[in-house]
Amino acid sequence: MLSRIERFFWFDHQIRQGNYPNAPKLARQFEISERTAKRDIDALTNQIGAPLEYNATRRGYRYSDASYSLTWTRFSHQEIMAMLILRRMLDSGGASPLSGELNALCEKMLTNLEQCGIDREHLDHCFSANWSHYIPVDETIFQQLGEAVLTRRKVYFSYQSPTRPQASSRMVHPYHLQHYSGSWYLISWCEEQQDWRTFQLSRISQMHLTDTPFDYRDPETWQHKIQGACGIFQDQHHQPVTLRFSARRAPFVREQHWCDGQQQVLRDDGRLELTIPVADYREIVMKILEHGAEVEVVSPEDLRQQVAEEIARMSAVYR
Repeated sequence: MLSRIERFFWFDHQIRQGNYPNAPKLARQFEISERTAKRDIDALTNQIGAPLEYNATRRGYRYSDASYSLTWTRFSHQEIMAMLILRRMLDSGGASPLSGELNALCEKMLTNLEQCGIDREHLDHCFSANWSHYIPVDETIFQQLGEAVLTRRKVYFSYQSPTRPQASSRMVHPYHLQHYSGSWYLISWCEEQQDWRTFQLSRISQMHLTDTPFDYRDPETWQHKIQGACGIFQDQHHQPVTLRFSARRAPFVREQHWCDGQQQVLRDDGRLELTIPVADYREIVMKILEHGAEVEVVSPEDLRQQVAEEIARMSAVYR
């Protein structure tokens, strides 16, 4: 399955040992035809980028750059992992709004790997990536919004909030598309509200990309909508939230990155205090409840009270 990559590494090793390998030697070593061996050598030069140089006196190859050595596929491990995870995302539907473009990109990368002798079926047995949940987005809406963001044109659409019985019509200035925890969001200036608003793409329908440009605002005026606090809810104003995890849960929480700006303090009794910036309590309440009795809200007091009230309501359900 990996015979070609084995031939590549054998050839590389022979060069670095000063043995000046050539096509006949490669063919004899792996019991292949000289034509196949020549194709391997061409691939090392043209696809892999190895600085091969033929020495007529020694009748074999060496590297013009003596410091060169072959690494696995000449991709960084980050690039390989990104490609593998992307492929699994596409298989599971997690990246459906860009499925066509991403599939094309993924195929190009896989072709390069196959040219190095890495069989894609073997990759499927070695790596996987699973989504616990995601919210599908209409591909046409995603592409139109992507074009609107890039060309800075106004968009008009119908938006169905889960807390309102009827959809509302919005004319917005689209600034940024953000993917967060399996969902896509649009950060925009809403003409109706005369303020910044975040819209979940799955709730958008009847999209219309206008020909009307909008006056683009400096990113410093809207970056607070996409960063600064923990979670999807962002704002200029946020406050520190401190959570105390039990000694049993602490080792797991210590491994996690909740957001930039987080602080961890491990107490002598093994408990862990995690402090994070929060702009809105809605998402953090859900994350707190995920940990059940293994976590306690230390501060602020109003969040502590809100969680206590939610626990009381939950308890009433099970009586």
